[in-house]
Order: sequence, then C-alpha cells, then structure tokens
Amino acid sequence: MTIRSKNKNLRGVKTKNLLVWLIICLALFLASFFPDCIAKYYSQGLFPIMGIGLRMITSLLPIAIGELAYIVLLIYLIINCLIYLNSIKIVNSFTNFWRPLLINFCFWLIQLYVVFQLIWGLNYQQSNPANQFNLQVSASYTEQEMDELSLDLITELNNTRIVLLDSLNRSNGEIDSSFSKISLKSILERSVLEYKYISRKYPFLEYKNPNLKLALFPNWGDYFGYLAFYQPVTGEAIIRSDLPILIQPFTVCHEIAHQLGYASETEANFIAFVLASESKDPLFKYAMQLQLFSYSQQAQLMLIAKSGDFNKWKQVVARNKSLLSPLVLKDRQDIRAFFQKREAKRLPGSEKMYDQFLRWNKQTKGIDSYNDVLLWAIAYRKPH
Repeated sequence: MTIRSKNKNLRGVKTKNLLVWLIICLALFLASFFPDCIAKYYSQGLFPIMGIGLRMITSLLPIAIGELAYIVLLIYLIINCLIYLNSIKIVNSFTNFWRPLLINFCFWLIQLYVVFQLIWGLNYQQSNPANQFNLQVSASYTEQEMDELSLDLITELNNTRIVLLDSLNRSNGEIDSSFSKISLKSILERSVLEYKYISRKYPFLEYKNPNLKLALFPNWGDYFGYLAFYQPVTGEAIIRSDLPILIQPFTVCHEIAHQLGYASETEANFIAFVLASESKDPLFKYAMQLQLFSYSQQAQLMLIAKSGDFNKWKQVVARNKSLLSPLVLKDRQDIRAFFQKREAKRLPGSEKMYDQFLRWNKQTKGIDSYNDVLLWAIAYRKPH
C-alpha cells in the first residue's frame, strides 16, 4: 500500500469518526427539546446509576481527586497543543496551519460537548422539579412580596438565633455565642443525616453512597469565585474548608443536590432550602434563613433601585437593620467581612465566564439565577 493510499484511508477513518461524533452531538441537542423524557430516562434513570458508581469508586480515596483531574486535564491540553504546533510547519498559510488547527479545535469542542452532556450536562435540560413538590411557581416576584418575605425571615432569624444560642450553650456547657466549636466534619456528617431524614418525606431525595471531600486547594475559590463545586467526572462534592461555619450547611446541602442530579443553581438552592425548612437542626435552619434573607433583601433593593426611589432604598435598609437582633447583625457582618477581604483576589473575567456558562445551560439570568430560589421558596412556604 502506497503512502498516498494510507493517508487516504486515514482521512477516511477520521471523517467517519467525526461523523459519528456529529450525529451524537445532534441527537443530544435534539433531546434538549424533550425535557420530560430527559428527566425520566436520564436524570431519574441513567444519571443516578452513574453517580452512585462514581461516588463508590472515588470515595475509596480520602482526597479530592476532582481538583487533581482539572490539573491533569490542563497539563494534557498544554502538551497536546505543543505537540501539534511542533508537528506543523508554521507558515503564513491557511491550508497548512490555520485550517487543520480550526478543524481539530472544532472536533475537540464537539467531543467535549458530547462527553459533558452524557456525564452531567443533560441534567440542565430536564424539566424543573415543581411537579415533584406539587408546586405552582410564579414567573416573577413583586417588590411587596420580597418585602413581606424579608420581614418574615427577619422574625425567623431572630427566633432561630435564640434557639441556636441555647443549643450551643447546652452542648458546650458554657455561655458561648460563637461557632468556633462546630467542626466542618460534623457539618458534613449532619448534612448526610439531614438528607436521610428528608428522604422519608421525599423519597427522590435519597442520598446513597455519600462522597463529600474537602478541597485540596481552597484558596483557588478566592480567585475563581466559588464556595464549593460538583465534579461531574469524579462524582465528588468538593467543599472549601476555609468558609465561615454559617455558610457551610447551606453550601454542603446545595452540592449534594447537584450530586442528585439537580443541575441548575436555582434547583440546587431550592433543595437545600427545603431540607433546612424541614430540618429540626437550628444550625441548618439558621444558615438557610441567612442565605434566603440575603437573596430577598437584595431582590427587593434591586427592584426599588430600578424605580429610582433611593430614599425608600435607604429606609428599607435602615428598617431591616433595626429589626434584626444584634447577634444576627454580627453574623451577617462576619460573613460579609470574609468575602470583602478576598474581593481583590478575584481573577478578572472569571465571574463573566461562569455567568456565560450558566446562560449556555438554560439559566438565562446567569449568576442572578441563584436568586430565583425566591420564587420556589415563596411557593413552598404557602400552605400545601
């Protein structure tokens, strides 16, 4: 066989390979138009099996290999780029350099899309879980609804903080309003138990083969702007260990929701909200109430700002501060100080990249999608 015929056969194999990937890519794209089918056959069928299998395997190692996987992937891409550049004579020619580079890059993107969709991304395409909870969720909220929700949450925060203080004093045997004696390990263990309890009411929230890992490089979160993340390749929920303890319960429960196939940030936030709402643990209730109040107050202030009534904006902020107990105010200040201290470390453009990633995956509001949990919370808090 001549060299020319070998090259021709090789090009034929590459063409067929590309065609197969394109067909799979097209099939996955078309599947996104059938969210109920995705929910039934993927999110509630194939994905749980894959997720349990991955968690079983990666839980055998005590460290978060998901972070190491990203490092290995980055090194792999760099090496392959260097090999490719070295294999081609760099000349100012579209045929000899830019066309093969463009074709290979597009092929790589297609492969990445297919793999991502199969191991995780299809969860973004499923129908929302409103039917699972028998909820009627509104498309938007009003400034009055946010005001009422904020006031209700202020009352709940003040009451829960008193209960939590009593709980801390009883467990510590001394008067202590801080959370220094609560370990992250206990939060992880209690989170697993909370999912066990909630699954009695909502069986679809059963969490099998827990796999919660502490980040090997928690400081990376300061640069890329994350508190924790789900690693779809390894099935791990990777949590930063340096976060304030009052952030951890809601964050951990949010990431477990991702492990259960709730891909969108709205849905994961909502699952964490439901779990804390039904919990008997004051720490989990309080952490959720702090988060939800931040969302509701921010949403109300944004609506007021759009109307241009900045006097009302100031009045609402002053009123809320006057109604919150000193302990709640201090807890909020401590959390805010943690993030303000790290603002300067954020890499330029990292927030925009994540915002665009969310928009590509049917979260049209991008980062603001986190706040959409308010719509779900309002619906859930109504008598049902």
